[in-house]
Amino acid sequence: MEKVMITIGRQFGSGGHKIGEYLANRLGLSYYDNELILLAAQRGDLHVEHIREMDEMIQNPFSFDKNAEVEDTLEETVFQLQQEVICQLAEKEGALFVGRCADEALRKAGYKVLSIFIAAPLSQRIARTCRLQGFSKEECAELTERKDSSRKAYYEKHTGRKWGVPESYDLYYDTSENDIAYIIVDIIKKYKELCNG
Repeated sequence: MEKVMITIGRQFGSGGHKIGEYLANRLGLSYYDNELILLAAQRGDLHVEHIREMDEMIQNPFSFDKNAEVEDTLEETVFQLQQEVICQLAEKEGALFVGRCADEALRKAGYKVLSIFIAAPLSQRIARTCRLQGFSKEECAELTERKDSSRKAYYEKHTGRKWGVPESYDLYYDTSENDIAYIIVDIIKKYKELCNG
């Protein structure tokens, strides 16, 4: 059976994290999301908070702050460290990676990749974030839009592909239109096809 890596891109609040955890568990794959922050910090001998601040973010191109050049260098360092960690982990075992342009890193390293994107309508994502975070609706709306904007800019800068559009991924799901159980079963079927093909 060929080793196939699964990657998940996701809109903030769409449930991509939970779907990823469940899939990894069902398929017996190691699961990496926020763990990549700590692993990249260790690899680069950086403080974990420096990595967390730059995680899936790019320096504002319109910023004229004198520290912008330093932050841009740190952003690139964080990106490279995470890419290296992703490939190092993939060498050891089959895995599922959430975000961080993992699909790009793994394809460049020669791995077969099943890339998935999880989406949902903005109103549902804001409501879900309110339930999970306990913030006001206004705070959740601002957080959701800010996270999506960061993820989009980060992905597009580092991959040259459009973030969040079906054409950029092998599978694309809107969780408001697809039952989660259906999504899981469909992904498992596609994964097994790739492993055996």
